[in-house]
Amino acid sequence: MLAFQLYQLQQVDSERDALEKRVAELEALLADRRALLSAEEGAQKAKAAYRAAQRALQEAEAKAQGLRDKLSRTENTLYGGSVTNPRELQALQAEVEMLKRHLEAAEDAQLEAMLALEEAEKALNAAEEHLKAVKTERNTQEARWRGEIASLQEKIERLGKRRQAIVGAIPAEALSLYEKLRSKRGGQAVALVSDGACDACGAPLPPPVLQAARSSESIAFCPTCGRILCIL
Repeated sequence: MLAFQLYQLQQVDSERDALEKRVAELEALLADRRALLSAEEGAQKAKAAYRAAQRALQEAEAKAQGLRDKLSRTENTLYGGSVTNPRELQALQAEVEMLKRHLEAAEDAQLEAMLALEEAEKALNAAEEHLKAVKTERNTQEARWRGEIASLQEKIERLGKRRQAIVGAIPAEALSLYEKLRSKRGGQAVALVSDGACDACGAPLPPPVLQAARSSESIAFCPTCGRILCIL
């Protein structure tokens, strides 16, 4: 019966369509590396921030040490006895006081830089751990997706061979009609008849159409959706 052969072909094509759709979904997942790229970018930014914090601390330490050295030299001059002029001594005392104030501010800045470096290091460690976790999860997912794709492609190949066998028994004119209907009806060209109605659209079928659908000599169509009708 031609309608039944077309129904068998429809079953194979529908199954193959579903498998190919799943393959496309999996390939899209493989191509979508946004989560990994985001984690890598986060780790890179955290590393850059850590290095900047290191440089800031080094600069703060150098500045504070420079002020300490200068303060030490100035105090040595002030208290060393080499300067006896009251005005010069007064100027040195004022410079010592100024250097102490600057040193205090520099040491505060140094402490802040140390704390900032500690925070930057914590952030870097967290970002690197997150990247590691994302990579591990990604590798696991990719292995699973690739395995599923390989399995699906084997099924698609088997369905392709089965399809060839079915198509070989269907007249070219009927096959062309089937393909046109599939393209127009969302991939479903054949509908089963159930309780006197078209399973695809649900429309009740007139008696003459039902009688034609039971015939093995011709193809009957649903008056509502235009699909080929098949009675099992």
